[in-house]
Amino acid sequence: MRGCCAQSAALFPRGVAMLRPGRVVSVALATSALLGSGMAAAHADSPTDSTSVIYVDGSNTSCTDTGAGAGSVAAPFCTIQPAADAAVAGDTVEISKGVYRNAVNVTSTGNAAAPIVFHAVGGLASIVDGTGQTGPALTLDGASYVTFEGFEGVGPTQSQELSVAGVQIKASDHITLDGAAVLGATNSKSGAVYVTGGSSDVTVSRSIMTGFTNGGILVDGGGSGDVFSTNSIEAAAFGISVNGATGTAITSNSFYAQNAGGEPISLASGATGATIENNIVSGLSGTASTSTSSIDVAADSSAGTVLDYNVVFPGNWDGVGVMQNAYSWGGAAYSGAAALFQATGQGQHDLNTDPETSNILSVKSLAVPQWNSANGSAPGMLATDLYGDPCTGNSILAVTGSGTPAYCARGAFQPNYTVTNGLQVLEAVGARSVDLASYMGQTLTDGTSPGSVPGGPTPAVSYTINWGDGISQTVPASSAYVSTATLHTYAKPGTYTITQTSHLTVGASMSATTSFTTVGSNYTPINPTRLLDTRKGTGAPLAKVPAGKNVTVKIAGLHGIPADATAVAMNLTVADATGNGYLSAAPGGSSTSTSNVNYTAGQVVANSAIVPLKNGSITIYNKGTGSTDVIADVSGYFAQSAGGGYADATLKRILDTRNGTGAPVAQIAANTGIPVTVAGVDAIPSGATAVAVHVTVADTTGNGWIAAEANGAGTPGTSILNYGKDQIVSNTVIVPVAPDGKIELYNGGGHTPVDLLADVSGYFTTTAPGSYVPITPTRVWDTRQLPGWTIPADGTAPAFLEGDNGNAESPFPANATLVLNTTVTNTKGSGYLTVYPYGTDGSGRPTVSNLNFDPGQTIANLAILPTSWTHQEVAVFNGSTGTADVVFDVFGYYANS
Repeated sequence: MRGCCAQSAALFPRGVAMLRPGRVVSVALATSALLGSGMAAAHADSPTDSTSVIYVDGSNTSCTDTGAGAGSVAAPFCTIQPAADAAVAGDTVEISKGVYRNAVNVTSTGNAAAPIVFHAVGGLASIVDGTGQTGPALTLDGASYVTFEGFEGVGPTQSQELSVAGVQIKASDHITLDGAAVLGATNSKSGAVYVTGGSSDVTVSRSIMTGFTNGGILVDGGGSGDVFSTNSIEAAAFGISVNGATGTAITSNSFYAQNAGGEPISLASGATGATIENNIVSGLSGTASTSTSSIDVAADSSAGTVLDYNVVFPGNWDGVGVMQNAYSWGGAAYSGAAALFQATGQGQHDLNTDPETSNILSVKSLAVPQWNSANGSAPGMLATDLYGDPCTGNSILAVTGSGTPAYCARGAFQPNYTVTNGLQVLEAVGARSVDLASYMGQTLTDGTSPGSVPGGPTPAVSYTINWGDGISQTVPASSAYVSTATLHTYAKPGTYTITQTSHLTVGASMSATTSFTTVGSNYTPINPTRLLDTRKGTGAPLAKVPAGKNVTVKIAGLHGIPADATAVAMNLTVADATGNGYLSAAPGGSSTSTSNVNYTAGQVVANSAIVPLKNGSITIYNKGTGSTDVIADVSGYFAQSAGGGYADATLKRILDTRNGTGAPVAQIAANTGIPVTVAGVDAIPSGATAVAVHVTVADTTGNGWIAAEANGAGTPGTSILNYGKDQIVSNTVIVPVAPDGKIELYNGGGHTPVDLLADVSGYFTTTAPGSYVPITPTRVWDTRQLPGWTIPADGTAPAFLEGDNGNAESPFPANATLVLNTTVTNTKGSGYLTVYPYGTDGSGRPTVSNLNFDPGQTIANLAILPTSWTHQEVAVFNGSTGTADVVFDVFGYYANS
């Protein structure tokens, strides 16, 4: 059964780097890049309140702010304001990625059991002032129990110089701004976030405030109970300034590039009962002044206020050699924590040393002061950092923190690698590589003979590293090695125990171990198996999936698919649809703004997908105007265990019954299969366990379906595509290869013979290097959002698939093979698309196609696509008589290392 397509895309904003599967912390935040963490705030629904979802998608051609069904999945609002006006307690406003150039004013009220949540899908939506607007980009006025989460940008446009905040919270309570990037206007006296009008219980968390010349967060007048936690703030006039609000928690924030004329943390008049804990203040610039301090607590704000566990390092000298004060308490200045504690009892655990935040990954020792030293029970302390990582501790250092847990790091970022008894494992490079650096000689004493080395650490002569896969290496304990990581690449995915032995100068040695799991997965094919069919009650209740609803399908643990599977290869089919729409497949319980299959009423259409698993499941959303039946056929799984790696092959047509390629010149009769030899064809080895094949049906005289399976598997119970009379339909599938080196294509067409074409693009073997890394499905390219980028008739254009339409750092390794949906829409003529690795002159275009289309048709197809260079560049050839738009949604990649 089947055919397919992708939804109208939302804009992937320029200047925003797509989050990667593994992360590197960079605290040198560029003011032009507003990065949102996309952290979702938990919320509960009350049975007495609404639990509906209101949709906003300004890039959807069906969007409307006033029309019938506005705010539904089929007719989302075009702008955020009407959604804000319509929202009631318990509602979630789901905002697709894009730039929304209209200020938003929220006056709605939720309640503790049923807040109103504005959620940016994938953390890739922005709210900016439009031309001529003079107020904040986002205002909450008289609002209550409202959450905004995951916005990658909120603030004025770059050309505006307004004296307003990016976000203003006025006369409101229980407001949360989480996982956002906020920009204040150039001339703003109220910073990026302005809390005013007696607002209380305001939380600003896991957010980035950068790129403005004035302030970060300003609070004034009459409120209480605010929490400002785990933010990264780069500001000039002030970082966080509180005036007249009580009980404020300022916790685990990181302040960077603060001009010395301003104060990163200030409690002005009447801000009593505050806590200032676990913050990092560093990297001041400009001219220092003895009249300002890194942390300033006014005399009438000191009552009940607690200051402790911060790293305060002004780090700047003015022209006459006077260093800015670290603290001001009650009007008296203190140069450091020791003097402050002696005079006031505050700052007992504060540190005044360099936190080395400028390049956390190239520090020369592990004596980074913020690690293992925070108060884990500080008011406002969050369970995860700005990037969503929990406290993991650093076991090579003593734990000097307190609370639960006592090993958290101070500031907005937790260490992004694991350190276990002297081993430091950085994030995975590609799928199977690990960076290892040892600092044992600088930080550990001789553990084999306690007390034999009084007076401190014992240097090492050399280090021996056993990588856990039968390979060892010995390296000298030179300063060059200590400051430079050692790289190792594993031949297979899996979990490895790395043992490092330090050979000490006293003649003894000591060892430590750590565990490293590669991020890539290998593929194991299975006979195509139907795991979901809502027409029959297979895998879900016997009922169509209603519009705007979803069905979660258990995958792992069924039909031989192991519990630790990371993703599955499947075919998704829509049948008996009562309206138009699309299916979106996501990890279990998650959502995504991409699509897998588009459909119209009454159509039977399918497309292949590789879907990441979460809790062993996937969730399939019906984002359409009517109900529909959904079928899912699984043909294999990915896991970090034995299986096949992937290798690209030169695109090659191995079957064309129209001209005798791979079979006699003859159509395939109805209810008949044809064996196709794949192993041993060109670069495909005889040991291939599965192949990636693009199958096309042509010259149809009636309706039917095509199946693909290992040769000799019997009459198929699943299918890969459906066709109608006079249609050309195609689909890319991963097909198991039989021991005889063949696959079988089967025409289940009733009484209809057809021609079949098959183009092979890659294969799986136990020795192939490519490991699959699933990612959250992400839209990375959309010509509809790029003026002038429509693909011309009979023409070729480049596309940059790293995300942000070619302007972001790539989250994929160079020359990665991407697994993605290719969608063509707004077609002006009949023809086909060919997508291939980009060359300088386009001369390398293969003589095969990725999909075929008719005028006005929107259709998509899965592709496993090699790319070129660091931008994952491809060429798109439009073999038709009219222009066409093209959209790419990436689901994962193969790292060939």
